[in-house]
Amino acid sequence: MSGTSFEAKIDRVVDGDTVRVFLDETAVKSESLRILSLDTEEVNAGSKPVTEMGRRASDRAKELLKAGDTVKLVLPGNEPREEAIQKYRGNFGRLLCYIELEDGTDFQELMIREGFSPYFQKYGYAEFANYHARYQAAEREAQSQVLGIWNQIANNGAVMRNYAALCTWWDLRARIIEGYREIKRRVPEANLFNTRLDYARLVEIAKAGQETTVFMELRDFTPTASDHIVFHTGSLEQPYQMFIPNANEGLGEDIMNLILQRYRADGETNPRRSYAYVTGKTKMFPDDNGRPEIVVTDPAQITDWPAAALERAGLALT
Repeated sequence: MSGTSFEAKIDRVVDGDTVRVFLDETAVKSESLRILSLDTEEVNAGSKPVTEMGRRASDRAKELLKAGDTVKLVLPGNEPREEAIQKYRGNFGRLLCYIELEDGTDFQELMIREGFSPYFQKYGYAEFANYHARYQAAEREAQSQVLGIWNQIANNGAVMRNYAALCTWWDLRARIIEGYREIKRRVPEANLFNTRLDYARLVEIAKAGQETTVFMELRDFTPTASDHIVFHTGSLEQPYQMFIPNANEGLGEDIMNLILQRYRADGETNPRRSYAYVTGKTKMFPDDNGRPEIVVTDPAQITDWPAAALERAGLALT
């Protein structure tokens, strides 16, 4: 797989891992990109601290990505251009992609090698095997030379991120995601879907009231007035949810205990598996947004391995 690629013009750099580009020559408004495999430190106040390395990463990106430069965007799939542009979006609607500079330089590899970012795997390894290998090698080189973020005391002083713990957690998540990708490659006929990449299909399944298995991140949840719990996943533009009735008693309480002890990570300080396979009946939540949801009434519906989906396909992949 080589990815859907096309040229775009740089509008401006937002920070070390976010830029704005014009997707075509007729575009009046630029599009925000979230660059894959990078997680540079911050230059703007938010949930993570602003650091000196965040400022340096932003400055380096501005050196490499000047306004008006033509770059190649590579999206993580082989769909037609317009379909890929709609499909590969992050939680805030930003287009997810890799960037190649005008001379063919891999922007991600360069930033990792120079110590401005770890090889960011929180949402999976780079989809292309050659990218993955190069980014791993670039990170090892930066670590061996103690460059940039790998020398936090020298470069950031008192403001530090615990990359040893973070990278271990990200790699766990990436291995789980890679397991899902491998099943999809080897068993494409399995009734198994990703809340981000298969949203349109999940809406169809929910409208039909069918059972399915969904690979999803168990992260944000809200209680309802009736002691039910709703887990939110997918993205802001493509919301998917898991509904747990009567979450404070009986099997509902058991489900919540399982999720909180095994799956749900509490930020970066209490990492857990994050991802699970959830099997159940689906429906459309009756509100103006028409959100698809999967109903969970038994802890057995939440698993580390999609046995139910494989059984429906008449297979037992192990």
